[in-house]
Amino acid sequence: MIQKDISEMPWSQELLNEVKRFLSNQQDSKIPGYFRYSVSGDLFANPNNSNLAGSIFALKLYAMIGEKDEAIIKPIADRVLSFQRPDGSFTDPSVCRKRLLRNILSSIKHRQLSTLGNQEYIRAETRQAYSALLLHDVLPKIIDADIPTNPKEILTFLSRLDWTHPWGAGSHFSHLLFFLSLFRKANTLTEEQYLEARSTATTFIASLQNEDGAWYTGKPSHRQKVNGAMKVISGLIVDDLPFDLPDRLIDLCLAEEANKNNDACDQINQILVLRHSDQLLHHDYRQDDIQTFCMNALDQWSDYYFPKQGGFSFHKHHANNRYYAAKITKGLNEPDIHGTVLFVWGLSMMKELLQTDTFPNFHEIKS
Repeated sequence: MIQKDISEMPWSQELLNEVKRFLSNQQDSKIPGYFRYSVSGDLFANPNNSNLAGSIFALKLYAMIGEKDEAIIKPIADRVLSFQRPDGSFTDPSVCRKRLLRNILSSIKHRQLSTLGNQEYIRAETRQAYSALLLHDVLPKIIDADIPTNPKEILTFLSRLDWTHPWGAGSHFSHLLFFLSLFRKANTLTEEQYLEARSTATTFIASLQNEDGAWYTGKPSHRQKVNGAMKVISGLIVDDLPFDLPDRLIDLCLAEEANKNNDACDQINQILVLRHSDQLLHHDYRQDDIQTFCMNALDQWSDYYFPKQGGFSFHKHHANNRYYAAKITKGLNEPDIHGTVLFVWGLSMMKELLQTDTFPNFHEIKS
């Protein structure tokens, strides 16, 4: 059934080569390692010192298509590294500038100075950069991040997050586990320190898990629960940590309420939750329903694909125009590298979820 249905989708079989073509066309011939964010609508005033995201997403896409040629990878990795600041963090100056007015207004409204300093953006972008580099075995000389590492600080950090909105809170939990693991790789933390810190974080998150499998307090929306679960799991899988109630999480993702008015980004988040919950259950729970969900998603994803260019758009029929709230493209009816990396990642997880050889041979990554 899977074999027949997927084979009828015109872009699925040759998609790996098409993505290679898309990447090749997005690359700038004059700036080593530079990849346009969208095909023709970018709004970066100075390409030499902007669009860090384009290079990060290129590294992730090359990892998923299995590219190992150092002549291709090294210039991109070097460009990503050029955005690292002395404190170890990664930022795109153009994105920071574009966010400035929004940050000022948000800081005044919420009385949060951290918003003014772009701290949430910096932490997220730094995680993106490190994770992309690690996919190609590149470990920067400077490894640092504004992340707590001792049990007391970790409990304070996690307790202060707003778990009535688990999508955002779960993202911070995920960053925490990612950086703790990174610090261990860089010998910033000893094995004992790492295990103690990790245990503190995972014990805390386990205390928040509800009967439906999701991690939250209060009464968040179904969408918040599912997307929050995706964030929590994306942190746990950094070091292949298991979690409880995977069957309830599958039920949560397949519930009718979870699939009302959900967009492709929501579906990719659902697929991550389904993929890792299904793995824990050894592919032995609601397989027909999971297959139906995946086939319906694949059918919808065709509307995001541009056969002429070989890439996907972040939004249906138009490129993503904002990155962390900064306006970076005109949002034209064309693909972008951000949408392409998301859909290819979704397909790589779906391939593992459905255990089929019919999909393009994308390599699954942890992002």
